[in-house]
Amino acid sequence: MSVSTFRSGALALLLPLAVSACAGLPDDWGRADAARLAAERGRALPQTPNVAAYTREQLAQPLTPQATVSLALLNNPDLRARNARLGIAAADLYEASRMANPVISATRLSGDSGPRSQLTLGIGFDVLGLLTLPANRRNAQAGVEAAKFEAGSAIVELATQAERAWFEAAAAQQRAQVRELAARAASASGEIAQRYFDAGNINRRQLALEQAEAGSLRLESLAAQAQAATERAALNRIMGQREDSAWTLASPLPEPAAQEPALDALLREAVDSRLDIAAAQQQARGIAGRYRLVRRTRLIGDIQLGAEREREYDGAINAGPSASIRLPLFDWGSGRKARAQAELDIAEARLDGLVLDAGNDVRAAYARMQVASERARTYRETLIPQRETVVEFLQREVNYMLAGVFELLVAKRQEYDAYAGYIDAVRDYWIARADLTQAVGRTLPIETAAHEHQHDHHDTTSNGDAP
Repeated sequence: MSVSTFRSGALALLLPLAVSACAGLPDDWGRADAARLAAERGRALPQTPNVAAYTREQLAQPLTPQATVSLALLNNPDLRARNARLGIAAADLYEASRMANPVISATRLSGDSGPRSQLTLGIGFDVLGLLTLPANRRNAQAGVEAAKFEAGSAIVELATQAERAWFEAAAAQQRAQVRELAARAASASGEIAQRYFDAGNINRRQLALEQAEAGSLRLESLAAQAQAATERAALNRIMGQREDSAWTLASPLPEPAAQEPALDALLREAVDSRLDIAAAQQQARGIAGRYRLVRRTRLIGDIQLGAEREREYDGAINAGPSASIRLPLFDWGSGRKARAQAELDIAEARLDGLVLDAGNDVRAAYARMQVASERARTYRETLIPQRETVVEFLQREVNYMLAGVFELLVAKRQEYDAYAGYIDAVRDYWIARADLTQAVGRTLPIETAAHEHQHDHHDTTSNGDAP
């Protein structure tokens, strides 16, 4: 073979490598596609040229659940870490779309046969990698699509977590205010009891009971304040804020929705909308492709084609093609096949588990939401009005000296307990609804209930006045 033939053969082998190297990594690693998937499910990323200015603007206003979600999607470091995984999938696709780098060899031998040393130059290319390049690229592309779905699912999941954190913080703040009012009432009762005892109107046991009740309610108030601080810190963390600025929450908690979607519709929606299920489907598809490839090529070892150029001792030049193959004498590829089969079984089982969880998660969250809604309705329409009526009539009886002040104070404490129970019920409703949103995989329409009687404790717990 002539030198020109050797060069032509080398160029022919280099051509596929040059062609495969034309495309580069995508600029955004698929972030735009992930954001689009989340936006289609009601969780659009905020569009702002200046994240810091937007964050300051939102924190300067009373925080709503929607604003909390926006700040979390912009600043939460965990979401940035999840999005960075797109780069790993893009890198895998980049590498799977290219041949392995060629192997260059050189040998120099010295001897007495001629005035010169013998020099052999060679170059080899992985032929098996070239033959499996399309299949590897398809499998890696499935991994990229799965990563996009996972990134979109992370956006939806974080938005739900932000909503939950807002409802927890708002409820904790209102509970702390109600418990503080109850503690003040109990403290007033203890002071009155002390005056009655000094005047000889009650005995020491009655005084101790009133003072013990005041101390118990003060402890409950302190515990509620600590819980409010904890929930505020959790909300601060999920919004990606390092320091607790002077932001405030838009309160009170909104009323439960007037009407909920049908359960059957939500169950059908969950399988089609959940991005974690779509990601698992793509992962299973890619792993199935790799399993088929391993099964077809497990008996084929490394195959290399190349060319060599040899200069003899006398200066003569020889050139020609070369080939090598790894013989499957000891390893028949059974281990690789078994590993690929196990990975496929795991992926398919995970997919089945996610589909199973979707239905159960929807049913469980829907049931919790309905129960919490009924609890809130019972508090709002039955228990709270009854407690308010009791306090109103007792106040009249105290004014006409038909009832004692201690009886009135007990009724007031029971009224505060009803307010706190209502706050807990509304909080549980919205948390269950947030869980339902995540279980379905998209935001749900909200028709807020409009009640003519918005209980006074909503306002009083905001400004600190007793109801």
